[in-house]
Amino acid sequence: MKGRHRIILRAVVASALLMFVMGAVDAVAAETSGSWRQTYDMIMVWVNFGILAFIIVKFGKAPLMDFLLNRKAELAREIGDIEEKKEAVTARIEDAYRVLDQSDARFAELKKKIVQQGEKKKQEIIEDAQEQSRLILETAKQKIESRIVRAKSTFRAELIDAAAEKALERLPKEITEEDDRKLVEQYLAASMK
Repeated sequence: MKGRHRIILRAVVASALLMFVMGAVDAVAAETSGSWRQTYDMIMVWVNFGILAFIIVKFGKAPLMDFLLNRKAELAREIGDIEEKKEAVTARIEDAYRVLDQSDARFAELKKKIVQQGEKKKQEIIEDAQEQSRLILETAKQKIESRIVRAKSTFRAELIDAAAEKALERLPKEITEEDDRKLVEQYLAASMK
């Protein structure tokens, strides 16, 4: 590194001396002007440019190239990091879309299952209500039949009682003693058989 600084320092000193000499030549040339002056100035500009280019190429090439290569490497790393982050974000977005699609599918499936369960439950409730109404109707029919049987039985009993009362009222008037004797004989004959 120290050797490089010495070379740069020597080049700067040489350039400064060259510029000083050129300035002195300009001063001398100003005293004796001629047509060769423009040619000389043009040559000196190109010589100065060549020296400057040589110094830049010789001493600045390596640091400039190192700087550019380092900068290129840094930019490549930054671009790589950004690409990785982009890929990670893209992957997360795709995962989110996939999860959203899956949740939509699960939601549709869940909705379908709930509707099916609702229909099944509705059918069970209808069937249960029909069974209960059938049982209620059967119970009502049995109660009605039971009441009809009781009413018939009560009606018969009342009819028999009424007929017996009527018969008791009318029979003594209508049956004679001879009819009474015949009935007793018939009853006795029937009992003996």
